Amino acid sequence: MRLGQKHHRRLVSTVLVLVLVLLGSLPQLAHASTFVGYPASSQDGSTCGTNCNQATATTYGIGEIVQAPLTGTLVTAGFTTGSSVPNQIVILTDGSAVGSTTYSCGSPGTCARANDGQPFTVRDVEGMSGLLASTASTVNLAAPVSVTQGQYVAIILMLTTGVGNMVMQPSTSSSGLTTVFDTSFSFGTTNPAVGNSFNTNLATTPSAMIIGGTFNAAGQTGTTITVTQCYGNCGTPAITLANTNSTHTVNFNQSITLFYEFQSNLNGFLINVTTNVAKSYNNGQGIVEAIYTVPTCPLGQSPFTAQCPGYLASGWNVIGNPGKGRIANGNYQIPIANGQWAAVSISGVFAPLDLNDTNTALQVFQTQGGGCACPPPATITQSVVYSSAFKMSLWAWILGNVVTSQPPTTPGLSACGGLDCILTEVTNSFCTNVTTACQTGSALFWVIILTIISITTVVLAFSEILPSTNIGRMGIGELAILFFVGWIVIFTSFNLLSIYVLLLVFFVVAALSAKTVRGYVGI
Repeated sequence: MRLGQKHHRRLVSTVLVLVLVLLGSLPQLAHASTFVGYPASSQDGSTCGTNCNQATATTYGIGEIVQAPLTGTLVTAGFTTGSSVPNQIVILTDGSAVGSTTYSCGSPGTCARANDGQPFTVRDVEGMSGLLASTASTVNLAAPVSVTQGQYVAIILMLTTGVGNMVMQPSTSSSGLTTVFDTSFSFGTTNPAVGNSFNTNLATTPSAMIIGGTFNAAGQTGTTITVTQCYGNCGTPAITLANTNSTHTVNFNQSITLFYEFQSNLNGFLINVTTNVAKSYNNGQGIVEAIYTVPTCPLGQSPFTAQCPGYLASGWNVIGNPGKGRIANGNYQIPIANGQWAAVSISGVFAPLDLNDTNTALQVFQTQGGGCACPPPATITQSVVYSSAFKMSLWAWILGNVVTSQPPTTPGLSACGGLDCILTEVTNSFCTNVTTACQTGSALFWVIILTIISITTVVLAFSEILPSTNIGRMGIGELAILFFVGWIVIFTSFNLLSIYVLLLVFFVVAALSAKTVRGYVGI
């Protein structure tokens, strides 16, 4: 009988060792979102001075080249803006090795620049709006870019309306990254076309920039949500109005239409165009609002030109004797695609016309047509800059879809030594798509497994240390409940289980305890 017990303990010990070996051999799962590049935490808290980068022309883009840590998609770009804010992001990929040259940076530190003349292909071009200066920003790509593990990806920012310090550099105390390459591109246009190739060009000689990207593994595509986003001059944050006005001196007695142009980063619908009138009119004044869209632009051509005209969309309206306050041109459903150019325009029947400003200066264009009681032009084929710093309140809303992901993490961990990391990795390793439901189910599975392992370990330990002890009299059932609840609390503390699961377990344990107490009392 004694020999049988020893054989039983050896068998249990062997099973326990095999389980532990199996747990140790589980492949480490890449984080649901893996950030590569210079993180926002590398900022030293200062604003622009000598620590910002700018592109030297509106057709240039600057950024960083990172290497995809996994096969999947680039879903977000993270960067810290300078005193100016970029209004366009371009994603390019390259399948070959990228040559680079290191240089001294930081104190101490070593950074790297991509060498000139290396080809990349444009995969995505998206407009951006609503960004704030000197702020860490995360942009969800409306069209996530597919990548393969090890592929080089260029995350490039542009300011197509002028030249300014649009990207912050890392702190001088940062050590630098030799695996992330500073770069720039000369696109020759403010709207590089998807599918075209361009070579790296260090004409702007950029230094390291706080730019990076968040990658999702294949199958982890995030969640598609519907958003309503403001375009045009919405103010910061949207909608922010001022009591001043920029339109009082505009000579609407002649044929003139003013418009803001923008590029959508959503697939959806333009639903209206809106402005805010500074005072009420009863003198016959009228306001004409309209929306223009550009179907496609040939390579190298700018929107709202003869080669790339903008067409009057379905819906324009004249508001006669407008009252003070906000006026919107209908509730239209004008289709618009990610990357497509559009414009919101306005003209007055005669001068002066007072519209409220926002708190943001934005480039405004003018074209012939409209004004002086004329209808807006059917197409915009020629325009000039009316003002590079206009604040007229004029905006539109786009209702569309955007793909979100988990917030960018710090650079992916090369080791996983902490309990929070270990439990998260083994839990998520059982999920193809890391959803809340899958994570909860996986966590409960591991709670059961770890409870069994814990009880077995304690029982074996007591059997070896105190062989004469009758383990059956020690209350293994109560011990099992203790371990089970303990693991539930641990997983809940790391946000791997809902607090409602913990409450449910406590209710069940309380009910069982009450039943046990009643049983003892009955005895």
